[in-house]
Amino acid sequence: MCLAVPMRITAIDGPAAVIEADGLVQHTNLMLVPDAKVGDFVLVHAGFAIAVLDDAEAAERLDLFTELAELGGGLSGTDDDDDEHDSSSASAPDHDPRI
Repeated sequence: MCLAVPMRITAIDGPAAVIEADGLVQHTNLMLVPDAKVGDFVLVHAGFAIAVLDDAEAAERLDLFTELAELGGGLSGTDDDDDEHDSSSASAPDHDPRI
């Protein structure tokens, strides 16, 4: 599953920006949202800001992430108490990290 996360721009340097959400500070590329400015919320996916959000929409999406974390213990998609759905397996093929 892919997620895009709303984050607030705290600084801009050319096409790059420093973004923050809930104490997490990251860097993103603004080439897809050239009108974004410091203080704006942007939707970030795979290192790129893909949309500018208004404050209400950003708050709504952040609230949904909070609800998900409270219900499922995070966004990892795994449940330590449920071995039936464990994605690791001794029969899993070896993975070549060069691929």
